[in-house]
Amino acid sequence: MIQTKGFPYKGNAVFPSPEKQDSGKYAACFTIRSGKDGAGEIRYARTMPTNEFDTRDEAISYILDFAGDWIDQNPA
Repeated sequence: MIQTKGFPYKGNAVFPSPEKQDSGKYAACFTIRSGKDGAGEIRYARTMPTNEFDTRDEAISYILDFAGDWIDQNPA
């Protein structure tokens, strides 16, 4: 499932796209783009499932936590 809503954070936007795996769990895939509306360049993208969660909401929660930490550590 593709998530089109971006979550703005410190001049960037996080676009979660949790993907349901064959196991039934959700992979925490996402993109961080520059610009609060996400119109800028891609700053970080995770397309390979490295973390899996039982629910879509758990995956999105992880994504937002991870992305916030990443943005804090990698200011534009």
